[in-house]
Amino acid sequence: MDIAEKLEFIKKHDPEGAEKLNRLLGRKDALKEGNVYREKLTDRQFSLVVVPLLNAALERAKIIEALSEKEDTIQGLSEKLEMSQDMIFTHVKELMRKNLIGIAGHQERNAIFRKK
Repeated sequence: MDIAEKLEFIKKHDPEGAEKLNRLLGRKDALKEGNVYREKLTDRQFSLVVVPLLNAALERAKIIEALSEKEDTIQGLSEKLEMSQDMIFTHVKELMRKNLIGIAGHQERNAIFRKK
């Protein structure tokens, strides 16, 4: 999946997040020219910053997509998306902070999450 495809997928589930990433990608040339301190960002440095942000946003979009299909627990999402429970938990906290998902109920001691 290339950057454009990732951004399109993210945009379907988190338009605000996709817009922020688009703005960052649009500033690539300006960052390569240098900042007020005349520090220039190389392509490699830009990639080291942008790729992890893009991948995290993609993972969050996949969580939102999974929750739009079916309410689920962190363990269930972890198994379905083949991601660690720690990573799912980190993304779920961020998605709850952004008010994109919420708690639908509880199953035993585990929260069941749903898309808002």
